[in-house]
Amino acid sequence: MDDSALLSTTIRAIRRRRGMTAREVAAAMHMPLRTYQRFEAGENRPNIDHIHRFARATRSDPHGLMTAVAIGAPEWAVWTADNQFSAILTVGLQTFNRKHGERIADLDVRAIVSAVTAMFDRLGDEIASQSEARDWIRNGQDALAETRPRPGR
Repeated sequence: MDDSALLSTTIRAIRRRRGMTAREVAAAMHMPLRTYQRFEAGENRPNIDHIHRFARATRSDPHGLMTAVAIGAPEWAVWTADNQFSAILTVGLQTFNRKHGERIADLDVRAIVSAVTAMFDRLGDEIASQSEARDWIRNGQDALAETRPRPGR
């Protein structure tokens, strides 16, 4: 799938997730409906300004939209629209760049791989922990419900 098709799939998924019509998004982007429809259909090359305007209109993450295209995973933008995962990564990169500048070129590849892997491993552990907590709560609620008398005896 090319970049325009990936972006089209991503944008359509976000719009649907937000329960918005094309007309509503176009209005929020201050854009004619037909222009928006061409943007959503991927008829033109990806446009950074349109991506940012779309993200504002749909309360999603513009960096998540671009990351979804970069990694070939439209679902990424949907999964991270609310937690702003890609925006947070981008802010971290920007801060790191400002702080360390040209010295970044001196970093050993192994150090970068190790740091990035550790970060994602930690986030994966957090996901697992949250899943365990949700399961514990669900099981506990089920157990409580079993001990309650049935309505109407």
